[in-house]
Amino acid sequence: MKRFSHKISVLAIFLFASTGLFAQANFQFTIQSWASYTTYDQYVMNADSSGKELDETTTQFGNGIRRARLRGKMTKGEVTAFVQYDAVASYVLDAQIDYKFSDNLKMRMGRFVGAGSQAGGNTSHTAIDFAERSIVGRKWASAVGRSDYRTFGMAVIGKFNRFSYQVMANNGDSNLNLKPYGTKSSGSNKDTGAIPQLDFAISTKIGSTMNVGLHYGLPNEDRINVSSATGFFYFKPSDYTKGAFRSKVDFARVVNHAAANDEVSLGWSLGGFYMLSEKIELGAGYQTWDKNVDVDKDAIGNIVLAATYSPDPEHWKDSLFKLVATFKTAETDNEPLDPMVIHLVWQAYMH
Repeated sequence: MKRFSHKISVLAIFLFASTGLFAQANFQFTIQSWASYTTYDQYVMNADSSGKELDETTTQFGNGIRRARLRGKMTKGEVTAFVQYDAVASYVLDAQIDYKFSDNLKMRMGRFVGAGSQAGGNTSHTAIDFAERSIVGRKWASAVGRSDYRTFGMAVIGKFNRFSYQVMANNGDSNLNLKPYGTKSSGSNKDTGAIPQLDFAISTKIGSTMNVGLHYGLPNEDRINVSSATGFFYFKPSDYTKGAFRSKVDFARVVNHAAANDEVSLGWSLGGFYMLSEKIELGAGYQTWDKNVDVDKDAIGNIVLAATYSPDPEHWKDSLFKLVATFKTAETDNEPLDPMVIHLVWQAYMH
């Protein structure tokens, strides 16, 4: 706890002291606290080892802190620095530097959420539709070595007419913080070869209501020997008020070239949301992920229902409450079935 408090204090002092050094500074703090109830079945191998059988059903109820994050963004001239600290896990999530060449082109370097699944880290934690991100984004991130959706690298980010694009060269493994001279830093002795992991993304806005995008990640035998393709289609009216409807579709395809016969994983999700009143939004979604399309009974699926209440519609994300019920429709031998998970989430977003 002392180490945890010390890290928070040091970060806070740095951020606030930096306000005098930068022409523009912005600081944000988010807390997501929740209460949850869940039951799940635990299985064991049966007597003749021919399969698994139900051992016991476990019930859990309690409270927790899902997220507590401190973020600072500071700009001086054409340079912008951004740092995000995870106070629950006690580590730095993001540390990136941007250089702006023009309104349509910039370069980024550091540890950041780059080109990848929109259902993953490219959806802000303050704008998650349900209690958690879609399993499409989570499973994609795990499959490509980005357990927290981030990686160390550099990217060129730009706009051309109605299109936004990103080309990212990165380390692949989100924990691979390379440093020279054989220091004790993670991955310092790893032979990565001379070619970085490469990811490409492009997106566009159609009219004022639709956003569409695609991403492709190349495999790299010396890093993460996985290729992936993801895409999204989001619809939201420009005047999203009482009686309005919005929807989201995400998909991801991952090929593990290190596995025998190139193991293919496939996932997709669909969500629909309706503004019941100025302060209440109702949502429903289905999410599925098939770890290996050539293997039977290894797909998982979720049906999710949610009601979100915000006391201040003009600042929807600043303080909101979510009641979310998740029903798992499929299970694998390695992932136990949760017949029902209920979350009550309270989000406070200070900025």
